[in-house]
Amino acid sequence: MKEFYRFLKSSGYRMRHSLFFASHILIPALGVFLYVAYIGLRSAGGWEHLTSYVTLLAMAYPAVTGIVTAMLTDREAKAGRMQNLLAVPSRAKGLGAELVLLLLSGLLAMAIAVFGFQAVLCLQGEGLGAGDPFLLTLVLWASNLPVYAEHLFLGLKFGEGVTIGAGVAESVVSAVMLTGLGDGVWYVWWPSYGMRFSTMLLALRQGMYEHLTGQIRLGGVCYLVVSVLFLVMTFLWFQKFEGRREEA
Repeated sequence: MKEFYRFLKSSGYRMRHSLFFASHILIPALGVFLYVAYIGLRSAGGWEHLTSYVTLLAMAYPAVTGIVTAMLTDREAKAGRMQNLLAVPSRAKGLGAELVLLLLSGLLAMAIAVFGFQAVLCLQGEGLGAGDPFLLTLVLWASNLPVYAEHLFLGLKFGEGVTIGAGVAESVVSAVMLTGLGDGVWYVWWPSYGMRFSTMLLALRQGMYEHLTGQIRLGGVCYLVVSVLFLVMTFLWFQKFEGRREEA
């Protein structure tokens, strides 16, 4: 455990002079500000605004994940040609530290985005219940675990251009998955998990239980299978990874 903590601390130390940490604060804060500005142009109830905001938040998540993962992996590529990851006694712990750094930073960003908007709703007298922001934050964040694993692989293997491009494409396709076209296939399209689970959570909080129980159960099973599969494949691949060709 101490060795893992050293890996995590070292990874965070290498990112201190980049925009990695600042982006996890500024991007969600900017998102809250922009949507608050949009509220002034559109008259709607609190739940309607919340659903729209969460949908946009979940839709943007894969694209933002691609950007911040590219920052992390690009910095590793420039810091000794990834030797900080490839030449350590335990590659699994080194890669795990990178993933945990991404996840913890993502949790911070999601908390800022959700609780920031909760504060706006409270000022309007339409805030969520005490525990709802915590649950919504966890659902949006945890649903993107396979997205983080995927982009960590793409960033290490192919570089920043591929992981950013993939993130943007995933966000676009996820928007389609929210329509009727995605009703039967979103279960296997992991970038849409955050959008689907968060909107279903909001529907449940409004008492809309019809047909949702089965979707949540099947979606949860698919999420667990895909997450475990992505994590196992990424960690197994990294054991034999020798760096990108241009890094070799």
